[in-house]
Amino acid sequence: MAEARLAVAFRLQVNDDGNLEVNLDRTLVYHVLLSVVYSAVKRVTYTRNVILRTIYPGSVWTLLALLLAFYVAQHLTPDQLILSVWKSYVPGLSYLPEAVQGPTAALLLGASVWTVAVLIQRYALLLMLSYKGFLYVPHGKSPLHIRAWFFLVRMLEGPITPTMYTYQSTLPCLPLPSVRGTCERYLKSVRHLVSTERYKELEKMAGEFQGGLGARIQRYLWLWWLCNKNYVSNWWIKYVYLRGRSPIMINSNYYILDLVAKHTTCQAARASQVINIVARYKDKLDNELIDPIMIRDTIPLCMDQYKRTFGTTRRPGHEEDSLVHVPASQSQHVVIMRHGRFYELPLKWNGRLLTPPELEERVQHILDEDHLDQDVPVSHLHLPAMTGVKRKTWAEFRETHMLTNRNNAHALERIDSAAFIVVLDDGEPEIIGEKLSEFGHQGLHGSGCSRWFDKSIVFTVYTNARFHITAEHAWADAPVVAHVSEVIYTNEQKMQLQGNCYDADGHAIGEKSAPLRPPQRLHWEFNAAAGKVIETALVDARKLIADLDLFILDHNSFGKDGIKKCRTSPDAFIQMALQLAYYRDIGHFSLTYEASMTRLYCKGRTETVRPGTVESSAFVHAMLDASTTADKRRALLNRAVEVHQDNYRNAMAGKGADRHLFTMYVVSQYLKEKSPFLDAVLGEPWRLSTSQTPESQTKQSIFLLRKGPGEFYSPGGGFGPVADDGYGVSYILSNDRIFFHISSKHSAPVTSSQRFAENIQRAMSEVRALCDTKAAPSKPQ
Repeated sequence: MAEARLAVAFRLQVNDDGNLEVNLDRTLVYHVLLSVVYSAVKRVTYTRNVILRTIYPGSVWTLLALLLAFYVAQHLTPDQLILSVWKSYVPGLSYLPEAVQGPTAALLLGASVWTVAVLIQRYALLLMLSYKGFLYVPHGKSPLHIRAWFFLVRMLEGPITPTMYTYQSTLPCLPLPSVRGTCERYLKSVRHLVSTERYKELEKMAGEFQGGLGARIQRYLWLWWLCNKNYVSNWWIKYVYLRGRSPIMINSNYYILDLVAKHTTCQAARASQVINIVARYKDKLDNELIDPIMIRDTIPLCMDQYKRTFGTTRRPGHEEDSLVHVPASQSQHVVIMRHGRFYELPLKWNGRLLTPPELEERVQHILDEDHLDQDVPVSHLHLPAMTGVKRKTWAEFRETHMLTNRNNAHALERIDSAAFIVVLDDGEPEIIGEKLSEFGHQGLHGSGCSRWFDKSIVFTVYTNARFHITAEHAWADAPVVAHVSEVIYTNEQKMQLQGNCYDADGHAIGEKSAPLRPPQRLHWEFNAAAGKVIETALVDARKLIADLDLFILDHNSFGKDGIKKCRTSPDAFIQMALQLAYYRDIGHFSLTYEASMTRLYCKGRTETVRPGTVESSAFVHAMLDASTTADKRRALLNRAVEVHQDNYRNAMAGKGADRHLFTMYVVSQYLKEKSPFLDAVLGEPWRLSTSQTPESQTKQSIFLLRKGPGEFYSPGGGFGPVADDGYGVSYILSNDRIFFHISSKHSAPVTSSQRFAENIQRAMSEVRALCDTKAAPSKPQ
């Protein structure tokens, strides 16, 4: 870009006398120089952060201090002792001039000592972070050995200001469990789900597996574990996500809804603020200026997933998709979609980010142009539907009708390399009340042709300025996208409190000096055959949409604060209520999935917690048995909560069963070995899949500034059902309310999302009533 500006700023021409004249546009030269300065500052900042995280836990200052100490010591020691000793290890020193031999030896020795000390400190910190005993300490208690451990970790981390990837080199590898331990945990988790005869069969299969194929698989898996920082993640992305051939719309993607708070009603203004806030966040992320997520301000979480937040696309393939991430320098634009039309909008002008008013002007231009160009074939406007059908169909279409056409290939490249996509959609969705579920539907799938599902993040802004996020799942899990939404909520609300977000008319506030350059329209060229494929894809996508049964429950009787008064873990409380609600809804127990993060380890993603246990089933039966006393029910609830919390802690500590079983199955497929035990384990459907969306992850979160109930809160987000005859449940806890996003399929005769929501509401009230007595439940997590 700087080269292009220089070409305009400097003009050469020959006058009538044959002399060369240079015409200089001072304004443009100023902007060129300003752009160069911006770029240089960013490059220096990025380089500095790379150096700091490379040498961590050492620092430049400790290195300089040690070099100076050894340099002084070289002159103070008799007979230049350092030089005489170091010569025997570095023969090349004798070839240097005598005047520099001593200083060189001192500096080499100082650098060597510093390097060894840093490596020792780094390894010591890694060993300390491998300890996960702090997870098992009850909330509010801090034994002496845990306090000592925290103190040592802080000492080893040093008095530095960490950057985004500072701690990556000190995070331990995900531990490889024993085959026996994994089989025991699995068998314990299904005991309440199967008959005695079936359980004995599973025990026999597990025993044969441990003593035979399982031991051989474990040896191969151990070698894989030695060669990788995380023995699960690469295979998890490859086989769970990228190898899937079914549509990613509804089946894989997820959504996060807008904040319930006051804001403008101007669509262009809200879109401009979202773009500007996210662009500023992207700039910080590109320069590694995002603070790492820490537990208790001490224990770092892996930040590896954040690398692919922007400029990432899931590219379809015949047998396997691929995640394509472009460098930050190539993703300095966004693509805006409006009624199937695509526009490329640069994020910067003269090296700086466009301000909200400048962005609003460009977004409004797209909205004003909407009535023009009505002769475009309808199939062209329905192209995004291709990203919502079977992956092989999309891959074939892409190869046949897009990559072979220069114009189409260029437009596709601009979409793939965009930082993110913004959709300007019609409608005025409500974020509270009965129509909230409709908003959730729009977040998950839109109209079937109004979202580009391959993109890592898609922001949709509606006519009434409400927005939501639709995210592809392969590149990262929900907490990373929730972090982006939290950044938007926090920055926008703080600017509104300061009075520099929207003016009285609802337009964005800020400087507007960049000249209006309308966003560039991306055009497509398709023949009749391609148009037919697109229309067929839209029909298929809308069949999937029609089968989705999504209901959002706003449980406003009590929230996180109310559960904490019961002195129990909020997550365990909800999971027990879900078990009770599911049994009442379906009439039996099913395999239940809850996602737990494993980001305490390098490149960690998730592990499965199995909330359905022998203890939880005993509690549910007691709740449904009128003859059971309240004291007995409370005792069973206490025990079920304790078991659930232990299972959750084990999953976070890398002691879960499901990811180990999954990787053993992968190895068995590579070895072309059949395992009845692994087939039985991996063939069981998750008919109740649950996940919690974090409300607050950063110290700057707007939710930490909440002064009273209902001031502002996030309704969270949701996902589609995992099993055809099952439920998908996502929940988010605020201080005074809990949102449940419940999905299922209309084609399943046994499920109904609204009915399940009613059962959840009832179960939550029953469990709360059980807790509201003098006999308090177990200690919180």
